[in-house]
Amino acid sequence: MTILRRTLALVACLGAGTLLAASLQPTASARTVDERCVGRGPIPAAALASGTGALGCSLVGRVVTAGRVSVVVPPVGVTVAGDGIGRHGEVSGLRVANTGTDVRAVLGSATRSGGAGAASDPPACKDRTFHLEGHRWVTSLRYRVALSHAPKRYHHRTLTRQIKAADVNMRKGRNTCGKPHLRTPVGHYLGHSAAQPNINPGKSGITCGAYNTKNVVGFGRLPGGLLGWTCYWYLNRTGHMGAADIMIDTGGALTTHLPKNCSNEWDLEGIVTHEFGHAYGMAHTGSGHSHLTMQHAATPCSTYARTLGLGDWLGMKKMYGAR
Repeated sequence: MTILRRTLALVACLGAGTLLAASLQPTASARTVDERCVGRGPIPAAALASGTGALGCSLVGRVVTAGRVSVVVPPVGVTVAGDGIGRHGEVSGLRVANTGTDVRAVLGSATRSGGAGAASDPPACKDRTFHLEGHRWVTSLRYRVALSHAPKRYHHRTLTRQIKAADVNMRKGRNTCGKPHLRTPVGHYLGHSAAQPNINPGKSGITCGAYNTKNVVGFGRLPGGLLGWTCYWYLNRTGHMGAADIMIDTGGALTTHLPKNCSNEWDLEGIVTHEFGHAYGMAHTGSGHSHLTMQHAATPCSTYARTLGLGDWLGMKKMYGAR
């Protein structure tokens, strides 16, 4: 009888323990996986506007999209961003930062041009406007040029020369305002590349691909009136640049030599100078600054963007200093 009582007591104890353990388990709703963790489809940038918090899954490699712009979520500790220049300036950039505990998206404002080369805009050497992206190079930008997708109407030697010149224009702060050269780390052209820029253009949009450090300037058919696009990756903690790729549009709008009877054609070297501005840390100025290299909408039939305006130079100087 004593043994029976002890057995019944043990069973009761185990039953109570089971009920207690069950009561401590999370409910079905609490265990529900965040919808952003499910599948491999694109994630709207709006779903990451406030960050992910303790999401419980890795989004590395997932595509985040906002309108016509997309980026692939980078490794922990890295931010990826894409931005460029067009004929009309209506495409906004996108930035996604991965801190390890949070993945957050920031969408740039889409600014329409008030008219390229507006007479009311300040002259290049009087306009002090600039905006910075928040990253910069502490070592040299070592890049290659991919010419396999370049249009046949261009001579490869001319393309290479103008791309190299565009880097120097921005890096050294070439200007007509009497300002000295900048102290930007020396850029190194490493020759031609079989690899293409880490940028994927499509009919409906453009995507910054998975993080790598090849640094390639190349060509592709950009959507929506874009003339150039830059994807760049930098370290969250320091803001130090890790990589930058540039894609130049292969449509008929760009030319290496502006004709005398120019109409709706844009200077290739000036467009690439603008894109190197993004690669070195410069952001768009927005409307009302049409004589600056970093305006958001390119002025046709002009080589103005080959030389920095005062605001462009001041922005680069703030990051890198002057000689």
